[in-house]
Amino acid sequence: MKNILLLLAILYFFIQLNLHAQTDTTEVQLDEQIENIIEETIGDQEDSQLNEVIEDLITNPIELNSASIDDLQRIPYLTLELANEIVKFRNKYGAFLTLGELINVEGMSPELLQKIKPFLFIDVRRVARLNRQIELEQRPPSPLDKFNLQYRQRFYQTFPKRKGYEVGKYYNSPFKLYNRLTSDYSKKYYFSILSEKDPGEKSYFDFVSASFFAKDVFIFKKIAIGDYGLEFGQGLALWRQIGFAKGADAVYPIKKKGNGIVQYKSTDENQFFRGFAFTSNIWNFDFTFFYSGRSFDARIDTITNVITSTPLDGYHRNDAELSRKNSAKELMLGTRLAYNFNTNQIGVTYYNSKFDKPLAPNSYFKNYETKFNYISTDFNFYYESVNIFGEVSRDKNSNVASLVGLQTSISKKTNFVALFRNYPSEYINIHGYGFGERNGQTNNERGFYFGINHSMRYGTFNLYFDQFKFLYPLTYDRTLTSGKEILFAYESPLISKTKYFVRYKNEFKELNSYSVDQFNRTKKVTNLRQQQNLRFEIQKFFGKNYRTAFRVEYVNVFYKLNSKSEDGILAFGDLSVELIRNLKLKSRVTYFQTKSYDSRVYQLESDVTGVFSSTALYGRGWRWYFLLNYRVFNLIDLSLKYAELYRDDVKKIGSGYDEIPTNLSKSLTFQLEVKL
Repeated sequence: MKNILLLLAILYFFIQLNLHAQTDTTEVQLDEQIENIIEETIGDQEDSQLNEVIEDLITNPIELNSASIDDLQRIPYLTLELANEIVKFRNKYGAFLTLGELINVEGMSPELLQKIKPFLFIDVRRVARLNRQIELEQRPPSPLDKFNLQYRQRFYQTFPKRKGYEVGKYYNSPFKLYNRLTSDYSKKYYFSILSEKDPGEKSYFDFVSASFFAKDVFIFKKIAIGDYGLEFGQGLALWRQIGFAKGADAVYPIKKKGNGIVQYKSTDENQFFRGFAFTSNIWNFDFTFFYSGRSFDARIDTITNVITSTPLDGYHRNDAELSRKNSAKELMLGTRLAYNFNTNQIGVTYYNSKFDKPLAPNSYFKNYETKFNYISTDFNFYYESVNIFGEVSRDKNSNVASLVGLQTSISKKTNFVALFRNYPSEYINIHGYGFGERNGQTNNERGFYFGINHSMRYGTFNLYFDQFKFLYPLTYDRTLTSGKEILFAYESPLISKTKYFVRYKNEFKELNSYSVDQFNRTKKVTNLRQQQNLRFEIQKFFGKNYRTAFRVEYVNVFYKLNSKSEDGILAFGDLSVELIRNLKLKSRVTYFQTKSYDSRVYQLESDVTGVFSSTALYGRGWRWYFLLNYRVFNLIDLSLKYAELYRDDVKKIGSGYDEIPTNLSKSLTFQLEVKL
């Protein structure tokens, strides 16, 4: 407790020191910018396809002079109103010559410009073609100048060994190994090949993925061969198996911005397509065709030959897990036609999917089938500062899922989004990933979401309210449940190189449980669970290469029926500094104390490039880590992360075969990255 009081005292000191200082425009680190967007989405994972989504945003910036309004809205913090203003400015005054010219766009601030710069670039040669008065002074690029190559190798291991290795339930190979080679030529042709071995797997090439991807080649707007993903509409019928969730940004993550065919470069071993796909543009029509034939992990009943479950963890750590590897197969064939007019689009998607063994994709109704098909219509309409979007999808049994949303800029500083979703419990979801309380489930849910974002000289405010209901019992006792959630977040402007963050979240959910009455009879009851999270954080910047951060978060969980209550707290100090030229250090020390896992507290940690890790902390203890990154000649990046988790309330950490014999868990990550 003394440590927490000391931390609060330090926070108070910083607040008083900077309360009346003047605003400046110190550049904020990129990983801090996107934390508000991805923190709630990652949850309790170490890596997922979301890592690739975020990394693609960073490593493949959007070309400013060819970007549409939808393209610009993929950039975090860039609102509909401002995206519209950028396009208007470009149409009126011609192509942008530098990113700095964006400051002349109405509504753009110096601080916002610094935030969005990493996601944008200007193709100088395209500008020269648009404006013949501009002559390029540099020599014409050689073929080698247009070729980019990147190799990444990652090693990860935890210590001491888990119980599964000691008792022979896992193969004696406790480290994780990742290799990926990617290349592109002229930002037009892309190639990727990767392999991964999870902890406990004996093959260094347990999972292998490869793909070729090209843009604007012959008659193809996009073409993919090998492994790929699909993003259409609002994700009710087809979407890669990841999507942003509700978070501290109340507007940006809600509407999906589909990329159509996307190259697959992730390590999710069961959630991608393998085959080929292409999109061609004819006048104002985009025609897409896709074919996939892939194997996936499944548990199969040896008597009935039906698929009883489809584990998605990708683990093959023993003979039993290895036996289910690629034990089932899916063939999929589909097409899409989209009509584009002005900045609007309407599209129709159809696909047919066939499995080699019967399965029941709907967990509520065990109807085992082998064939599935979908047809969906999506729309995305703009009128000045109003955007109406949505999708209606029908499965093979004529069950219809729908989503419709409205996004608008009420003023230059205020943005609003409203969304209604209705996913029937009977709706079968195979490859959809719609927005919802159970993000990605896309069935058995109905809800309304309202979010508002307001920026002014005193900071940025975000507020959302979400009310939802589950249309079929989530548990065997056949009781319907519902809930609601509200979040308020405030982020101050950069004041004397200091930022302040406040976040409050209040969530109510109905849960099914049983109670004993005065006559010792058991009866079914619906309990109301309330969870409140209150967070305060301060970040202090010293130039571009030095930053400290302090956070305190309190959580309370309350059950109304029996007045049961428990709480938890998390407090950390964070440091980011450039020790010497090209050598950067990030470090954090966290104290946590909660009554149980029910009142756990999450923190998003800095990690090696390509990984965003979120840790659920519960019980009582400490977690600390340091992350070193050293760049050699702008060609090689070396990263090392070491972390320890210590719990003084238990003698062992974990359970089952993942249990470790002490209350101290250690992990080591090393990554080598070469860019040519």
